[in-house]
This record gives sequence, structure tokens and C-alpha cells, in this order.
Amino acid sequence: MEKKIAPSEQTAQALRTLLQGQAEGQSGEERLSLLGRLSTERILQEALEQEQAVALGRGRYEARGEKVGYRNGYENGTLKTGEGSLRVKVPQIRGQADPDRSQLWSNVSHTSAVLKKRIVER
Repeated sequence: MEKKIAPSEQTAQALRTLLQGQAEGQSGEERLSLLGRLSTERILQEALEQEQAVALGRGRYEARGEKVGYRNGYENGTLKTGEGSLRVKVPQIRGQADPDRSQLWSNVSHTSAVLKKRIVER
């Protein structure tokens, strides 16, 4: 069985492509903006995946043992910032007595204050 690529690794691959200069047809300003967005998405994605591993007590593809709960895909998440929208995959957990809600996502999934200020200024 082939392992699926984690969303954080997919973002890391996109970053490597950008840094190796393989993203053609973009100005320096566009590349810088994309670099900032992808970097932030990757850090957030890795933090969400780590939070899920802690909640389950195991990493991806590790044996379950007597632990309760299992990974059940991802939900699309969008975070609106002053630099643009960030898109992440919020990991889902099923099979636990209490529903799992990401504390990290709950804390950051609101429109940023910088974006709200920019909206008011225009």
C-alpha cells in the first residue's frame, strides 16, 4: 500500500519548486508574496498535523495499539490575512468519546486584524 503524502509535505514540495526557480512567469513581488504565503501555510499545516498526532498519541502510519480514535481525512480551511487567503487542510479525528476540535485552528481561523484595518481604510 502506497502512503499518501501529508498536506504539509505537499506544501513543502511547492516551496522547493518556488525556491529552485521553477515557478515561471511571476514578478519578483509576486514570488515574494507566494513565498510568504506558502511558508506560513506550511508552518500552520505542520502545527495542525502535530496537534492531531498528540491528540491521537501516535504519528501517521503508526500502529494504533489500544489507543482510541483514528484519522479521518481533512477539512478545507481558509484563513484570510492582509497578504491574501491561506489555505490549509484541517485534520479530522473520529472514533473518540469527545469530538476533537483543533485548539490551534480555533485560535487562528478568524480574519486578521490587519486585513480588517485594510478593509476599513479602503
